[in-house]
Amino acid sequence: MFLEAILLGLSTGTYCTMYCTPVLIPFLCRSEKQDYGRNAGLTGVFLLSRLAMYFILGAVFATLGLLVNEYANPILTRRLSAFAYFFCGLSLLLNSLKAESNNGGKCRCGIKKIPHYANDWVTAIVTGLAVGLHICPPLWTAIARSVFGGNGVKGFFYFIFFYAGTLPFFIPLLGIPFVTKRIMVIKRVARITQFCLSIYFMFFAGLIALIFG
Repeated sequence: MFLEAILLGLSTGTYCTMYCTPVLIPFLCRSEKQDYGRNAGLTGVFLLSRLAMYFILGAVFATLGLLVNEYANPILTRRLSAFAYFFCGLSLLLNSLKAESNNGGKCRCGIKKIPHYANDWVTAIVTGLAVGLHICPPLWTAIARSVFGGNGVKGFFYFIFFYAGTLPFFIPLLGIPFVTKRIMVIKRVARITQFCLSIYFMFFAGLIALIFG
């Protein structure tokens, strides 16, 4: 059973990276302090927050009886994704503006004060939780197998092994400081990219999808 969980994670890990890396790469590349420990820490916090959201969704779906369906409700998944994009974009936007703030706490963009909770660590938590709201078919399968695969302990470890199977695809992110320390322009590009992504996530993938979707 656990081998099945690992193989499910390994075979669908690219699905996870499709949602995570557009958020993580600009965020990690533009971080002010470029060192391996901080980079690994931010990546780990993001991934743990995403895992926490998966457990929350599993508990909620099981309580509401939604897991008796073989497939996820497409309307529900679209709505959750829209909320995820909006809150992820808002967090990235505040973090992007925070990065541009001077020592006095005043952003050069004209905003007088950026909230202290827009720092990198809180952003990693919020974006990880938000990305966890994207319900893909492999995740739905893993949650359902965890809930109905036997006793609670076995189901818990089934999902842990599934999640562990997706993690090797994130290993290249640990080498980001190696690149950014040698090609300084990447940090500038990453800042612009993060700002543009935050606007796209908030309005186009978030609000417009919620209103007209």
